[in-house]
Order: sequence, then C-alpha cells, then structure tokens
Amino acid sequence: MIIAEIGLNHMGSLEMGLEYVDVLKDTDVDGITFQIREKEYYEREEKSMFKLYEEDYYALRVQIKKAGKKFGIAIADVDYIDYLENIGVDFYKIIRNDITNEELTEKLISTGKKIIVSTGLSSDEDIDLFMEKYGKNDNIVLNHTQLSYDFADCNLSAINKLQEKYNCKVSYGSHCENSLTLYMSLCYEPSDILFYVKGRGIENYPDSKHAINLDAVRFVSSNLKNLKGAIGTGVKQKMINKIEENK
Repeated sequence: MIIAEIGLNHMGSLEMGLEYVDVLKDTDVDGITFQIREKEYYEREEKSMFKLYEEDYYALRVQIKKAGKKFGIAIADVDYIDYLENIGVDFYKIIRNDITNEELTEKLISTGKKIIVSTGLSSDEDIDLFMEKYGKNDNIVLNHTQLSYDFADCNLSAINKLQEKYNCKVSYGSHCENSLTLYMSLCYEPSDILFYVKGRGIENYPDSKHAINLDAVRFVSSNLKNLKGAIGTGVKQKMINKIEENK
C-alpha cells in the first residue's frame, strides 16, 4: 500500500482532517492514517490543541471509506482500541519506541488487523525480542524508518536486511525532506510505503519538515505507482519490438 500519514497535522481540527481526505481521494494513495498519542501527551498544555475526539474519528472513517481508501490509526493509547474496532479501522501502526509496549502490541494483535511496527527508535535487541515473541504472526509488518531528515541516515538497504533476518514483510516510512527516498525505496521491495502529508497555509505543523505538501501528493503517489510497475518481476519474457512498431 501507499499510505499518506496525516499524523497530528490536522491541528486538532476535524474540518482540516476532512479537507485532507477530500484531496487524497483523488490520488493513488491506498490508505490514510491519523495518529492517537498516549493520554499524557495531550495533558501537556502546548499539545492539547492536537486532540481529536471519538466522534471525529468516526466522521473521518466515514469519509475515508467513501473515498475508497483504507483507514489506519497510528496508536499509542491502548484504551482507544475497542472504540476504534467498533467504528471499523482497517490497519494500525505502532509508533516510535512502542515496540517494547507489550500491552499495546497484544491488544492490537487480538484485533486480527494488519499492524505496521515502527523501528525508528528501536535497537537491534528491541527488534529481536519483539520478533521472537510476535514474529510468527502474519499481520506483523516491520517499518524501517530513521528519525532524521538527512539522506545519509536513510539506510534504505536495511529494508532488505530486516526482510532477510526475520523473514517478514517490511515497509518503509520516510522522514527525509526529499521525496527521492520514497522512489529509491521501491528498489528494495517494501510491502508498504508511508509518508507524512501537510496542508496549506500553516508553518508550524507538528510533522512539517518531513511532510509532503498536500498539493504534491497526487504527483508523488502516481510516480510511486508507475515506478513500481516499471520495476516489474525480474522475469525476462519474450516481447514484441514496440520501438520498431512505433517508427
């Protein structure tokens, strides 16, 4: 899947969240995620503005389904999961360093849904322990990401390393300022590609520096879809000479 991550870039506004969905419905993204942080996060005065409410997530879910996209939640609050299951979430993402949060992981596994697991702040030991305990579950998808804006830190070859080491699906999540890393990642055959999106006219989005402008998502997602087709299967087949035909 090609997944557009809104994160907290809705700024606590359902109206803004719905605007994202309205634009993304006409792109080649397959899924759209919003983020729910741990309760303590919203208790901080400067972060309370990013909070959405249960009825907001239901409204977003309705519009995302109408758009023909998958509805995902990047989740850190285990107490929210039952409600999200009731309204119909298609997949989940475990964020940041919650790979060590066993209560959250086991609750998500009980849903039977796809779970994308971020490794951005994880050590090799963290990933080893997680995969030793949960790696046989086919719904688990590791997510290679580096919490850095620099090309040199992207380490895209880790996608294949994780695939080989754990014999599992591995996705790629970009935090780089340049969208070229998204295109380059296709060569490593990630199961999914995730990137953050930001709207128009606001400078201080919480996930701003590594987010793609909303107006550019149609171009980026179309390129990703076409380039994936161009990579092909690697199997050589006899073809007609289309070049000569067009002369």
